[in-house]
Amino acid sequence: MKRVGIAFPGDPSHKATWSGIPFGLTGGLEAAGVEVVPVPVEPPALLLAAGSNAIAATYLRPQRSPKVAVQQARAAARTSAGIAWLNSRATPKAVRGAGRLDGIIQIGTGYTLPAGIPVATYEDMTIPQTKTHPYVGWDLLTRRSFASRMARQRRAYEQARACCLTSPWAAESVLADYGIAPQKVHVVGIGCNHTAPPIRRDWSEPRFLFVGLDWERKNGSGVLRAFARLREQLPTASLDLVGGHPPLSQAGVTGHGILQLDIAEQHERLERLYAEATCFVMPSHSEASAIAYVEAASAGLPGIGTSAGGSGYLIGDGGVIVDPGDDEALLAAMLRLADPETAERTGAAAKERSQLFSWDAVASRLLSALEGESPVSAEPSPARIGDPVG
Repeated sequence: MKRVGIAFPGDPSHKATWSGIPFGLTGGLEAAGVEVVPVPVEPPALLLAAGSNAIAATYLRPQRSPKVAVQQARAAARTSAGIAWLNSRATPKAVRGAGRLDGIIQIGTGYTLPAGIPVATYEDMTIPQTKTHPYVGWDLLTRRSFASRMARQRRAYEQARACCLTSPWAAESVLADYGIAPQKVHVVGIGCNHTAPPIRRDWSEPRFLFVGLDWERKNGSGVLRAFARLREQLPTASLDLVGGHPPLSQAGVTGHGILQLDIAEQHERLERLYAEATCFVMPSHSEASAIAYVEAASAGLPGIGTSAGGSGYLIGDGGVIVDPGDDEALLAAMLRLADPETAERTGAAAKERSQLFSWDAVASRLLSALEGESPVSAEPSPARIGDPVG
């Protein structure tokens, strides 16, 4: 039996680590007959906390809200060259502790692994892409820290046997920004952590579902604006919001707050929302490869997603992608998928496409890449306003 390590700055075996991606990948590899060995590449907790606090202090900026200032400084610390250095210092011990390994899947490149073991990197975006598709923390990094992180990412790509990305959008950056040989770069997709049970859906009335913790980045306000205009034409339409949304009083809108999958009652409520919805909508301002699109598709829901990032690859012909800054395009997409026949037809296409994005399928592609082969991957086919849907 092959022994493959999953390296990550944290506990890869924990279900909550990095949106459950290492945990899901573990299940997919085990289904392929692989013995999975967690390789947590973090320094001791006290050292990490001390380093993080010291680095965060250098990134504190004046804000109206001290809480926001602290959150942003901590996010910058997590992405900084200093934490990448600390993590890299911890990797030799972590790899030795894993014992004999036939290969390592390196999730993220904020650390450097020792040479000598075949490695496949796995990421949803590159560091240069944070310049045009910002995430909290990256915009605060000093020029020197940013350059150091890029240099470390380059070393990881050059050392790896394979560089695996969740989307063609991210893969293009590995090729263009780092000049990595094309035969080393593979698109392997991302898996689904939550699959709703099969149901008979009522498509007769439009019911939209938004699921997003980061309200601002996920463009929740844009969804509310578009829905208000849609409801003028379709008064029976409804919108359910899950995540970090503000207090709500808009007609037809129901807020459910943050629902945690490890709490049975909240998990069941989320499953009901997926079962009752007729369209998933999340036109984020920036989105590398949101698992939420795949989870909605696996439930048979058509999706409205963002052109900002690589998520169009996940949605494919199972929905529509829009410019997150274009309210008219978002409204047009919602009106289109408010039509019962169009929604049902596109939902069936989404369900079919979601089979490409199980963790079993992703693990198989990663293993092929790790072994020096070319994994089979789906080609992107995102639909835009004006293109046929379904």
